[in-house]
Amino acid sequence: MISTQLVVVGGGPGGYAAAFLGADLGLSVALVDPEANPGGVCVYRGCIPSKALLHVANVIDESRHAKAWGVEFGEPKVDLAKLREFKNNVVKRLTSGTGQLVKARKIQYLQGLAEIVDGHKLLVKPIGGGSDVEVQFEHAILAPGSTPAIPAALKVDDPRVMDSTAALDLPDVPKSLLVVGGGYIGLELGTVYATLGSAVTVVEMTPGLLPGADRDLVDILAKRIAQTMKSVLLETRVVQMKAEGRGILVTMEGKADPKEQLFDRVLVAVGRRPNSGIPGLDRTRVQIDDRGFIMVDQQRRTHEPSIFAIGDVVGEPMLAHKASHEGRVAVEVIAGENVAFAPRAIPAVVFTDPEIA
Repeated sequence: MISTQLVVVGGGPGGYAAAFLGADLGLSVALVDPEANPGGVCVYRGCIPSKALLHVANVIDESRHAKAWGVEFGEPKVDLAKLREFKNNVVKRLTSGTGQLVKARKIQYLQGLAEIVDGHKLLVKPIGGGSDVEVQFEHAILAPGSTPAIPAALKVDDPRVMDSTAALDLPDVPKSLLVVGGGYIGLELGTVYATLGSAVTVVEMTPGLLPGADRDLVDILAKRIAQTMKSVLLETRVVQMKAEGRGILVTMEGKADPKEQLFDRVLVAVGRRPNSGIPGLDRTRVQIDDRGFIMVDQQRRTHEPSIFAIGDVVGEPMLAHKASHEGRVAVEVIAGENVAFAPRAIPAVVFTDPEIA
C-alpha cells in the first residue's frame, strides 16, 4: 500500500505537468500510467510522431521545389523501415527524458491501470501481472486522455482501415488512400502520405476543410491541398466500407462521383473520444455529461471534492498545452492557491503545408 498527498492518473502532457509541479511544490506525488515512461498519446501516438513525419515530408517537398531555385535533386528514395526507426527514436528519446524527470523529482511512478475504489483510494493493476497496489490519496487528478473515435458504420475488421495510431506506424505507402475527415488529424497525416507518393482523397461532411478554423486561412490551405491531394470531396459522407481482396470498397453519398470507389487503404480521422470509462468512477460522485466528458468547475474539480480532472477527458479543444495548463491550475488549487482555468483564448496550430495558427 502507498499513501500520498497527490495521485495523478495518466502520464500525458496534462498528467506529467501536474505531477512535476506537485512535486516542485513539495507534495508527495504518485503518477500512474500504462507506459514505461510518461508521454501519453501526444508523445507516443500523436503530436510528436506526426511532427517527426511531417518534418520528413517537408524536406522532400523542399527538395522538389529547389529545382526552381537552380538546385536539382533526383526523386527521393524512401526507406520506410529507416523512416519508422527515425520516428520511433524521437519518441524514445523524449519519453526516456520524462522518465528521468520523474526520478529526479522523486515521484512514485506506477506502471499500470487504475481502478477507483472511493474518493480517497484507488488500485493500480500492474502491466504484465503482479499484485495490485493500493494507493491512499488526499487528492487525485484524472488525466486519462482520449482515443480515436470510429463510428460504428466505419468499423471494418481489416488492417487496411486505419485510425491515426495505425497510420503513424507507416505500414506501407499505399497507391491510393482515402482520408475520412477533413480536420487537422486527417489533413496532417494526409499530407505525409501524399508527399511519400500516395494518391490521397479527402472526404469531409461539412462545406469546408478544418471546421472551426478561420475561413480566410483555410481558403489558402485548400488551394494548396487541391494541388497535393488527388481530390477533396466536401459535403460528402462515407456510408459503408467493405473489405475486398483488391482493397476497401467505399460507398459515399454527396458530391462523390462515382459513389462507389476502391482504395488500397482508408484512414478514419473523424475525431477523438474521451477515456472517461475509468473502472470504479461510478463509486464516486464524479459526473459525466452526455458527450462522455467528465464534468468539472473552473478549478478543474469534479463533483467529488477530492478528485480533479484535466485534459481531453474534460472537453475540447483536445490540445496538449491546454491539458498542461489545466494540470497547473488543478495542482495550484490543491496547494491552496486561489486560481481558475479561465482562458481568453487557447492557441492552436495545424501542421499542414502551409501551417495554420
